[in-house]
Amino acid sequence: MKKYIVHPRELPTYSPPAHSKTTNRRLLGPGPSGSDRMEVILGKIESGGQADPHFHSDLEQAFFVLQGKAEVEIEGQKAMVGPEDFVFLPPGAVHRVTPLEGPPLRLLILYSPPLSLSRNPFEEKK
Repeated sequence: MKKYIVHPRELPTYSPPAHSKTTNRRLLGPGPSGSDRMEVILGKIESGGQADPHFHSDLEQAFFVLQGKAEVEIEGQKAMVGPEDFVFLPPGAVHRVTPLEGPPLRLLILYSPPLSLSRNPFEEKK
């Protein structure tokens, strides 16, 4: 039976490559209870952590800030983001996310197609 309602606290956590002090929970993705067209992650980056510069060559990524503030660098351009800000990253866009002092950065992250189906999910900037 498919799972239509997800309780994040019941999901396993993982820390993606090229990310420090990061805890993610996959809310939606490929598999028996998921989607083959998109992936949704609930992410948390603690102060002092970071998503190192990287890109995704074959997928789009977007995230919505739920809590906290961060400096986001996309293709060399920096901006500050906070609660209720939305960020879109087209394929190949090199990006870095660094939370600022204060509460942990909490994000709702979307990938299309799913990150877990990508050939090269986290390609580090050379």
